[in-house]
Amino acid sequence: MRIFTKLFILIFLLAMGNMVNAQTGRYTSEVFSKVNVSTQIPLQSNFTVMPWVGGLLGGMPGGGSTRQPLRAQFYSPDGDTETKRPLVIYLHTGNFIPFSFNGSCGGTVKDSSNVEIATRLAKMGYVVAVVEYRQGWLPTIEQELLKRYTLIQAAYRGVQDVNTYVRYFRMSVDKLGNPHGIDPDKITVWGQGTGGYLSLASGYLNQYSEIINTPGGKWILPVQGVGNVPMIIESQNGTIDADGPTTLSSAAYVPTAVLGFKNADTLCVSNHVGYSSEYALTVNMGGAMGDSSWVNKGETPLISFHVTSDAFAPCKTGILRVPTARGPEPVVEVSGSCDVAAIMDRLGNNDVFKTIPTGKDPFNTSNKSGYLGFYQFDNTPADSGSPWEWTFASQPKPNQQPTDCNTDAVSARKYIDTIVGYFAPRACVALGLDCWKVGTQDLTDSKVNLKMSPNPATTELQISVDSDKPVKSYIIYDITGRTVRSTVDVNSSNFVVNRQTLQNGLYIIKLQFESGILSKKVLFE
Repeated sequence: MRIFTKLFILIFLLAMGNMVNAQTGRYTSEVFSKVNVSTQIPLQSNFTVMPWVGGLLGGMPGGGSTRQPLRAQFYSPDGDTETKRPLVIYLHTGNFIPFSFNGSCGGTVKDSSNVEIATRLAKMGYVVAVVEYRQGWLPTIEQELLKRYTLIQAAYRGVQDVNTYVRYFRMSVDKLGNPHGIDPDKITVWGQGTGGYLSLASGYLNQYSEIINTPGGKWILPVQGVGNVPMIIESQNGTIDADGPTTLSSAAYVPTAVLGFKNADTLCVSNHVGYSSEYALTVNMGGAMGDSSWVNKGETPLISFHVTSDAFAPCKTGILRVPTARGPEPVVEVSGSCDVAAIMDRLGNNDVFKTIPTGKDPFNTSNKSGYLGFYQFDNTPADSGSPWEWTFASQPKPNQQPTDCNTDAVSARKYIDTIVGYFAPRACVALGLDCWKVGTQDLTDSKVNLKMSPNPATTELQISVDSDKPVKSYIIYDITGRTVRSTVDVNSSNFVVNRQTLQNGLYIIKLQFESGILSKKVLFE
């Protein structure tokens, strides 16, 4: 018994020591030495059109839509005692086509870059879920509009899957006892390559009206005898959040009949209805946005990484070209990180990044973009649009894959050094992780003599504190944990917070002082 007791005490002390060490530099550096990696776990399912697409490509028997499990592979810090950790939902590249014939050097959850970034983030204290999403479109179809139609349909299904994953994680905390040990108010969606299209769309495409009102008609299909019809129809495709179900019918729009869907084929079913699809931070590595008009003031902050000379995903506004087995296929006009970053700064959506303490953002000094959340890469090896990707020389590739895949892991990892280093301080402030010890202790009202009125408020909120303890900055979060406003350089002990565009509801205002942080609930009505 004594031996058992001594052993228990030793294990306890070791665990406590590990916890203390893990908190020093957590989320800004790698503080864990080992990472737990799960198998691919089914979290949900939805209907895929791949059997139908495969039949047209000759790869699989033709047919209608069928149910596909959607799985995640989890990376988490080994030995961590924290139970409410920020979550990163990571989306791989792949052109919405299975790896065996997608014309790229990657396209699975086990791509080298996915594994590298997920492992690094887990060592920093994050939980990372590298997830699958539905694929399938026709890049080689001759009719340009129908080719665009099938790609937009594929992208829409991917966005639905992202939103459903977010809802799953919220549900898992509420109903399943939080098996992944995550904080549902600190979720980041991070997309790489094709996944970057999905992270940008899921972050900023929030209403069906944004689809049908997309300038230039890029998401409108002119059909002879019918007129202009949207390429996405909610009654067929389901809502953006994927809270179907929906079925096709013989009376549906002409593209349905032209492309050969079966009558009453199901394209979307609901998963985890009743939970929010909102999340706190968006990241894209390459990729682009269907239309920059989707970005509105007050939406999630954005961290972008982009090669300005990317031949497939334009950094500005230009034509998306998808690599396929028969070469690049031009498809549709999109807006890349260069243009989107300018809009984010103009709207103030990335102002929270201004609150990073001095000296805590070392990678920003080498950034040439001039924007708060956009790191641009130039002069990459072989002018690669994705220099962070590599393929192990020993890894066999299907016959349709290119033979010139990058095998320089050392170079790719250097780019990932910059990516993770630039991400870390921005995630710290956007997610409210309190990464730096100075000024991160929780304060009380009496400590600073806080007075805040009226609360509930209608148009403005008056805040005052002791004159020798001025507020440095503040951030306002909605009930989902999303940043809706951030104000830097307040430096005042008496000031007014104007309601402006905030809707009725409950918010959290986090006041930053020199000595710490004080969070309070605010109700606007």
